[in-house]
Amino acid sequence: MKQIFFCFLAICLSSCGTWKHSDSFTYEAVNVADFQKRLKETSDYILIDVRTKGEYKKGHIENALNVSYLGSDFKELIEKLPKDKLVFMYCETQHRSPLASKLMKRKGFCHIIDLQGGFIKWEHQNMPMVK
Repeated sequence: MKQIFFCFLAICLSSCGTWKHSDSFTYEAVNVADFQKRLKETSDYILIDVRTKGEYKKGHIENALNVSYLGSDFKELIEKLPKDKLVFMYCETQHRSPLASKLMKRKGFCHIIDLQGGFIKWEHQNMPMVK
């Protein structure tokens, strides 16, 4: 019984970090400068702000779609988005965006770039935003 338990534990631990990269999915967390640079260099993408509507209204990155991870319709709304496009994503502190990314991976999205430190870092570095 102990051997089965340790075998199961080893399998679970070895797969913990694998959600971020597979043959059909890539998740990257990048700093503010890289996030902004890649937004400027890329033309065909979706920018998603997974914060609440109230947080979004206080300020957001230009052209960001507000699809609140905490909203009851989150799964329904992301189902309507093209899954083959590059997704740039952020939340307030980079707590919700990785959770949203995991869910989006299961829904068939291919490549997500997440803002390290979230919108707070973006704002603290005086990056452009819409209020």
